[in-house]
Amino acid sequence: MPGPGQKWTGVSEAIALQVKDYLLQEGGSQDAKVTGAAEVWRIRLSDATITYYKSGTLYATASSDPVVHRACQLICSKVGPRFAPPSRELLIGLDETGKGEVIGHTVLVGVLAPGVLAAELEAIVSVANTKERRDPSYWENLFQLIDKFKAKGLKSLMEKIPPWHIDRFNLNQIMDVVYQRILSVLSKGIDPGRYRVVVDDYGVGGSLTRYLTALRSSGAEVIIATGADDRYVEGRVASILAKRERERMMEALQQASEYKIAGRTLGSGNAGDAETLAWLEAWKATGQNWPWFVKRSFKTVRNLDGLKGKAAKFRPPIRDDILSPSFIEEFNKGKLSVTSLSVVCPSCGAVSKAALVTPDTNGQFVGRCVNETCKRVIPDMGFTLRYYCGFILADANIITGGLLSKDLERSRFFEGFTLLLHAIVRRQECDTAGGKRELDRLAKFAAIGRISLEEVGSVLDGSASIDRDQAILESALEHNAILVTDDRNMKAAAQARNIFTLSTK
Repeated sequence: MPGPGQKWTGVSEAIALQVKDYLLQEGGSQDAKVTGAAEVWRIRLSDATITYYKSGTLYATASSDPVVHRACQLICSKVGPRFAPPSRELLIGLDETGKGEVIGHTVLVGVLAPGVLAAELEAIVSVANTKERRDPSYWENLFQLIDKFKAKGLKSLMEKIPPWHIDRFNLNQIMDVVYQRILSVLSKGIDPGRYRVVVDDYGVGGSLTRYLTALRSSGAEVIIATGADDRYVEGRVASILAKRERERMMEALQQASEYKIAGRTLGSGNAGDAETLAWLEAWKATGQNWPWFVKRSFKTVRNLDGLKGKAAKFRPPIRDDILSPSFIEEFNKGKLSVTSLSVVCPSCGAVSKAALVTPDTNGQFVGRCVNETCKRVIPDMGFTLRYYCGFILADANIITGGLLSKDLERSRFFEGFTLLLHAIVRRQECDTAGGKRELDRLAKFAAIGRISLEEVGSVLDGSASIDRDQAILESALEHNAILVTDDRNMKAAAQARNIFTLSTK
């Protein structure tokens, strides 16, 4: 599958003339006429068209012909690479999309790639501009091309911040914590001297700045730059993966019948998009409450609601004080570890490797102290665990009991988590009518971005419960995931291995 093409900027007329002569020598034809005042010349070579613009941009369309590939290599040798060359063995890029859109999540992505892949990745992503509106298939195609590099060592981690968090809290402060966790996971066990970290500067705050400074002191190269995806290939890859996920979620919302008004679509989700604005106006005219995916704090929506001024934003309730000091200490060192995680009850002071998730008097799921003599609500526990840990692994009894879909339908304790489904749970133990219904419900929530779903582990031969339990616990440890189970034996086994657990009883 050919890539989307390649682009070079700042190409002088003298170098462009050398490139043109080379293309003609290789059998290129000038039969392709310029199509606008901005173009200087066009040359057709095999299945590609190479165009030089007055702005100094040189653009080659996609091709599968080695002749064209050699021509692109020549251009690179004369013009220089599109992105900054690798300066370390490993490249880590952090970027996000959806921060300024009035509809949908903000999607954060971290990418780790061996530096030796930089040229290959550049050939695929160099012309992709995530600020341009494209058909979702365009981003899906790029994703498929990038995904193939996993076999060569590329890794990625994605997190989503929901609109209702963005409406109430300072987004940059949430992003600081999420990006620190992403970095901790991607760089686990790697000497900082081996990698370069590139962060797109969204307004990086104090906590993340301190962590990045510590990495720099340990030998890492750290770059914080505005528009980092324009200069660093690792940033561009992260940006494209974030864009693809956001477009995938927007497509799912577009197709949902309950959000269609008089044939109007949601558009791109950008407040400056006429389609999006028309949809917002049409929805407001119905008198219904705004759907969950509309950011009510944005000026466009506030104007429709007749509200003036900016919406008040608060410090996000990511509560260090309800987490064990050992966990916070490890986290600040870049060592995310579910085995060091405990919660501290502010009411009774109990420190525990477990907590309860039960409905309050309004039917909203909340976290509670597991201490039998207390069992009081631990404020903001779900919010805190979601951003500090991010991963949960659910046992079969949780899936068949429908806890997760019930919460996502009526409250938001588990919203935003990445739900890991072990193959034993998903393919064997939930292969029932009730289990399949719950998995279908969860898949629908995942399609619109309320949670993420990943399958881990593999099915075991035989039915020994001890083998089954150990396989699931190993996956929880491997992914630093919180175990969610109502099975007493499973909870006991998890406690023996210092794995933090959530349960309903």
